[in-house]
Amino acid sequence: MLRLVTRIVTAALALCGAPAFAASVNDFPKARIAIVGGTFMNDALLKRKDLIKGSFKIKTKVGESPTIYACESGGVPFYYVHGHGEGKWVETWAALYDLGVRDAIGGATAGGINKSMKLYDYVVPDDFIDMNVDRPLAMPLVVYRDPNAIPLPRYTPAMDPLLRQILIEETREALRASHDYDDIQIHEQGVVIQARGGRFETAAEIRMFATWGADLVTMNVGTEMAYARMMGINYASLVAISNPAEGVGEWEWDTLKNVYPRLNPLSLRIVLATLPRIAAIGDDVPRVGDGLRMHPEMTSEPTAH
Repeated sequence: MLRLVTRIVTAALALCGAPAFAASVNDFPKARIAIVGGTFMNDALLKRKDLIKGSFKIKTKVGESPTIYACESGGVPFYYVHGHGEGKWVETWAALYDLGVRDAIGGATAGGINKSMKLYDYVVPDDFIDMNVDRPLAMPLVVYRDPNAIPLPRYTPAMDPLLRQILIEETREALRASHDYDDIQIHEQGVVIQARGGRFETAAEIRMFATWGADLVTMNVGTEMAYARMMGINYASLVAISNPAEGVGEWEWDTLKNVYPRLNPLSLRIVLATLPRIAAIGDDVPRVGDGLRMHPEMTSEPTAH
């Protein structure tokens, strides 16, 4: 389904004259922050020609990257990748790694399994369950700069706490800024389960996911959470509830038609508001992923002190 949606959106963007000008990465300021788009924003950023300075692709060791947009907001340069990488899951994260990205914000829309997560609510997940069955479970070894330093990461915590806190605070601030959003709540934690995609889940699958402790279900962010840490990129995601999960409540296709125009521009404003704060995080600030990425050497020899 994501591939179909991506093709439709791409065609629509071409018709409406969205920026598609290609250049070299060297033509733009180097960025250390990336936004990885999804249905929580759809085409909202691509419509903002004031943000986009140009676009490029790079060759990675696993193939050509998707289109990467060089953008700037509030004096902060950042890269934008549309639609989770438009099917180039591995190439996207290999490219962000090669570009030297330090922090990434992703997101999605999701079905609410936990009944407290209502339509239009935002969730900043703190854990994930990955039911991916058709994407590589790990980044290929060839992408790493040091063949002797291949990560076997832990995911407790699963997301970067600093980025999560910034997202929570900026989401709360955006919701408080207008009474138009009085019906929207922010959930500061939640377990997101990534289903395999290609179709919506069955009610029986949702009941099973609920027994596992999942609060919401989507199709892509689990992969992003896994790959980001493997690549040494700090990551957090902003997820909007677009519908009750199957069997949890009633919804129609028109439900989604109402969600996107309301939440896509709001999600973009929230994410853009995080950028100066993310950019201000010093390189000397310890990041949780740094201590969770590398497995100790597998040897019977005692560790030298």
